[in-house]
Amino acid sequence: MEMNTGAILTAMVLGVLLTGAASWVLSGLYRRRMLALMRRSPPPDPAQAVAASPAPAPARPSVALDPRANQRASWRYLFTVSALSLLIGVTQSVLALLFIYGSELLSVGRALTLGVVYAWPMALTWGLVRRWSWLRTLGAIFIYLLAMLALTLWRSISPQPLTTSLGWLGGLVLIPVVVTLVIGASGRIRAVAPYLLPIFMLLAGSSVLALQLMVAGVDDPPGWLITLVVTVGAWPAIVLMALAPWLLLAWPAWAIARALARAYRDKRFSDLWYLLAAYWLVVLGATALPALQGVGLIALTQFLPWLWIPLAAWALRGWLAPRGVPPTLLVLRVFQQDAGVQTLFDRVVERWRLSGNTVLIAGTDLLSRTIDPDDVFTFLNGRLADRFVANEAQVAERLRDFDLAPDPDGRYRVNECYCFDSTWQQALAALVAQADVVLMDLRGFQARNQGCRHELGVLATAPHLQRVVLLFDGSTDRNTALADLAGAPAGRVVWVEAGRLEHKRVAQIVGALLGDKP
Repeated sequence: MEMNTGAILTAMVLGVLLTGAASWVLSGLYRRRMLALMRRSPPPDPAQAVAASPAPAPARPSVALDPRANQRASWRYLFTVSALSLLIGVTQSVLALLFIYGSELLSVGRALTLGVVYAWPMALTWGLVRRWSWLRTLGAIFIYLLAMLALTLWRSISPQPLTTSLGWLGGLVLIPVVVTLVIGASGRIRAVAPYLLPIFMLLAGSSVLALQLMVAGVDDPPGWLITLVVTVGAWPAIVLMALAPWLLLAWPAWAIARALARAYRDKRFSDLWYLLAAYWLVVLGATALPALQGVGLIALTQFLPWLWIPLAAWALRGWLAPRGVPPTLLVLRVFQQDAGVQTLFDRVVERWRLSGNTVLIAGTDLLSRTIDPDDVFTFLNGRLADRFVANEAQVAERLRDFDLAPDPDGRYRVNECYCFDSTWQQALAALVAQADVVLMDLRGFQARNQGCRHELGVLATAPHLQRVVLLFDGSTDRNTALADLAGAPAGRVVWVEAGRLEHKRVAQIVGALLGDKP
């Protein structure tokens, strides 16, 4: 059993490393393809000429903007995922006391204490929900574990050396934290890696299994294996044996990718709950894997608490569902300032998604925040160009395809309009007509940013917008922006200084979007 445990661990490590490498390559190719398509100008289509000015948009009903409702939804969501973590932890502790540590140790107090310790991914979940930086998330995990160290030392049946308790807690978190850092810490791959993880775990497991079979037959190897080693050499033969199962699993892996994209498109899960499920699966596996050595296959019962995640997602749909007609937020920004707009997306737009939809013109600056399984599969199919709009008629068609219904967890999705350099102005007009509120990041804006100046002119004259929130810093040319906004209705435009996006400033921006007085 020890050899099998080592093989499983090897497969897990290999799968994670392959996922990280493949995600890095895929995200780079995706970005390069998007840039090439955005710079392309499609030939004019006489049958669908682009109008000089878009047709007037139909009158839109006024939607309610309620910052208090957003706060309630935020706390309700955080309470839900925290309670789910505790439920998983307590269930895991009961199963561990029954089948791993010995049923004679089972008691209510001990199960609850161990359950709170096993619920340490709650801190990781807070980081996912709040979109904390990885440094802050690791700090939250460290503080949680310090509290659990004090709890375990207090509740231990017999006094335990500090090093023993530290080693036990470290064993619980080491593998999961390393895995989450590899597949999620880099902004370049954070949106791609979790969706590739199950595929490369399958492929890595098949490679390790093939090599295990090869080692098992080394005392009496089949003739074909001897011929292979003699023909190509020992190391090439090992590589071929490791990769051979990939040929058999290529279609199943592709089918998994398609099924994942289809399930996401059909709203079977949300992006956040997918990450939650993926990370908890790794956490439970890190507990079950060492136990295999001592108690055998019964240790696999440690995976059973994972089932609470799909059950909770189904049972809590009504409680998490938003109320009322959702407002639509249009996000505009000065391009080529990736780090700043990504932080803005993490801290502001993610909060907004509890209240309404988000639309924007696609760009490579937010690729790591907006890509989803459907986007990845579309790219791998070689059909990314089909998402780009070539004329005004296609803009309207693309907007009709927007997914504006909430996910099962009550959060709304981000919808993008992919544009060529020759069609983004038509897309902008259509998106403004659909939006209720606009958030425009003007940090670093200068008079030379002609695209932003055109956007400001459109925002000034749009008849229906309830609020336009403009972010600025010390480098923003506000005089030029104010001139471009001449004619905007009084009270529509709200300026917010956003040189630093600390918690207080984020709350001010979200409040401004949702109707708070500046």
